Amino acid sequence: MKKVLLTGSALALLMAVTGCDKDILDENPRSILVPSFLGTPEGVQAGLTGVYSGLRNVYGNEEAEYMAVQGTDEWMRGFAATQGYEDYNQALLNSQNSAVTNQWAIIYRYINGANGVIQYAGTVQGLPPATISQVVGQAKLLRANFYFMLVQYFGDVPLMLSFVDAPTKDIVRAPKADVYNAIIADLNDALGSLPDKTTGYAANGTGRVTRATALHLLAKVHLTRATSTARQSDDYAKAKQYAEELITNRARYGVDLEADVADVFREGNENGKEVLMNVQFNQDPTFTGQDPFSPTGANQTNFFFRSRYDLLPNMVRDIPNGRPYGRFCPTPFLLDSYILPGETGRTLRSTDTRYNKWFTTVYRVNSTGQGAANGGRTNAVLGDTAAWYTGRPLSAAEKARIAARPNGPFTVIEPAGYSNLFSPVMNKYDDATRTAVNNPSDRPLIVYRFAETYLIAAEANMYLNNTGPAVTQINTLRERAGATGRKTQMDITASQLNIDFILDERARELCGEQMRYFDLVRTNKLVERVRAKVPPSSNVTTPPAGPYGSDAARNIKDFHVLRPIPQTEIDRTAGKITQNPGYN
Repeated sequence: MKKVLLTGSALALLMAVTGCDKDILDENPRSILVPSFLGTPEGVQAGLTGVYSGLRNVYGNEEAEYMAVQGTDEWMRGFAATQGYEDYNQALLNSQNSAVTNQWAIIYRYINGANGVIQYAGTVQGLPPATISQVVGQAKLLRANFYFMLVQYFGDVPLMLSFVDAPTKDIVRAPKADVYNAIIADLNDALGSLPDKTTGYAANGTGRVTRATALHLLAKVHLTRATSTARQSDDYAKAKQYAEELITNRARYGVDLEADVADVFREGNENGKEVLMNVQFNQDPTFTGQDPFSPTGANQTNFFFRSRYDLLPNMVRDIPNGRPYGRFCPTPFLLDSYILPGETGRTLRSTDTRYNKWFTTVYRVNSTGQGAANGGRTNAVLGDTAAWYTGRPLSAAEKARIAARPNGPFTVIEPAGYSNLFSPVMNKYDDATRTAVNNPSDRPLIVYRFAETYLIAAEANMYLNNTGPAVTQINTLRERAGATGRKTQMDITASQLNIDFILDERARELCGEQMRYFDLVRTNKLVERVRAKVPPSSNVTTPPAGPYGSDAARNIKDFHVLRPIPQTEIDRTAGKITQNPGYN
């Protein structure tokens, strides 16, 4: 995929604003924001729209996904990984890495935009004070979220809270304690000015952050800071307070859990009741990147979790099954985490419905007749089974029945045959309405959702020795995922509650949602879990065969809990910005 290199220091000059969708954020796009324009009603609103547009470049594109998803206990090398995150390849994962270079630049670019909105909003004439307050509150929450990403990736980072409209090299890394204090101050300010629901905005509020977003993010920030060197004694108590305020008052905030986990990521429900924050995309190429070879402003999540289904008999690449770009392959740990104790044979993964609803294990024939794809059966029936990832070894009798089917046998891939090319596929981001076979998604991308609020509250309560509430909060989620008639079988007891169980539950619930690297770093489990859960590189010989695993367990080091600082930023500041230990 073509890389987009941003020119100019991310900490200097002006913020460019991308096109915007009038149905989502009702503003006119401007190419350049300057102080004189930011001080006008049109300018401050356009500035805010620009900050929102930045989210489309830090969520859902290839490089952002590499940094937060790959090289964890959930996801290992896919068949087309290229940047070194999947196996901690020092030759690629260094200060020259394009993902860290571009993400650093993008995030600071939009932080500067938020700074401009916040700084000049007070000079605007002609807008009601309540509107100005909401604009500033949104900008502060977005700025806090950008800094939260930075401090988790890089540790100490430059803390820029004023609009920069002239080049400067006088920039240093601020201690993470100062960065966390700024994040929390912004979020507390946002609490006082944001409406409870998106309907609280004068214009169509779809895609805008709310007080519910601020509560969730405050809880998440305090939970994260609690295990950092910047920890404060009340962090767990604050995480519990904010998470439980949102849970207890969910009716006030218009949020709740979906009754069926299948509805959480159902296409068309990306603004549903469980969603606390998302990034808006659509089919307008001026708003959403639609270039198959560029990540700019695009939602590419439907690409990355694919297998090579288009190499299977009677299967060709199509829009519903997605573009097989194959950056991430699920680990055995992730696939097996949905198995309950006592489940065997056909009952494996049948009680926890998240596996069968969020992972595709069956492919349907879409090529038949003369010249059927990949040597497929000419008499195959469209829509019949083409391939099945069994999730378990099959008995000889089961294989015989498949071989004797009236419509002919289909491809059977047992776990021993899983590889980086062929494995079950996470379908949370599938998009059947894409504009072309290779084009990115037009679906809004969920960033934060209410299910995680329960997990945050449970973890905070566990550390506060409030075991009863923690178990209840986890069981609420687990019962939601349980099969009909077996929901109580999903319940855990206090004796099962520990940080490893919570991490397992976060994997089952939140896998692939651009937060696993952060979770493992936050809990000081990254190195331990990668070494324990990621299989070493091997070559699977069981058909359809292929490479499997990665060198992550062999290569990961303690310093990988931080990402490298881009060399471009070190050079631009004449070394005032320093490199993280271990990187060159």
